[in-house]
Amino acid sequence: MTRFLLSDTHFDDEEVLSYTGRPFASVAEMNRTLVENWNRVVESDDEVLFVGDFAEPSEPTTVRRWLGRLNGDITFVAGDHDSGVRRGYAVTTQSAVEFETGGHRFYCVHDPEAAPADHEGWVVHGHHHDIRPETYPFVDPTSRRVNVSVELLGYEPIAVSELVGYLDSGERLERRPSDGRCG
Repeated sequence: MTRFLLSDTHFDDEEVLSYTGRPFASVAEMNRTLVENWNRVVESDDEVLFVGDFAEPSEPTTVRRWLGRLNGDITFVAGDHDSGVRRGYAVTTQSAVEFETGGHRFYCVHDPEAAPADHEGWVVHGHHHDIRPETYPFVDPTSRRVNVSVELLGYEPIAVSELVGYLDSGERLERRPSDGRCG
């Protein structure tokens, strides 16, 4: 089993195309690419820690429809666009998740401003997409933040083991290094 991280898919959300740099001509193309990329890297027995803003509208029928198309066991940290997810009708959510791996402590929360100021590890978040990369890049070793918004990850989940390698390098990274992925 592998653990993955991702946030801000915004399935079915037309507006996300206009306020982010997503390279899709339509919501249908975006949705198709997100599902294909997710299922290409995530196996059915893997875990995905999803850090907020799953689908629009965020109501139980829509959320369940998208969950039925995606591989893996998904743990939800609720985002600001997840009212239907938060209601618990579709999935169980948490406001934050903490874990340790590879010698690093992680605090996963949708909006990094909601993380405790005294956390002595990495804050894994979404919320800012690719809108403010100077402040919220993929990896920021100075502020000890990791932005797992889909725009910065090549539109697919990232394995925690891969992320640990980037953290161990100590480099600031605007986005996940490309290997031919969409984005």
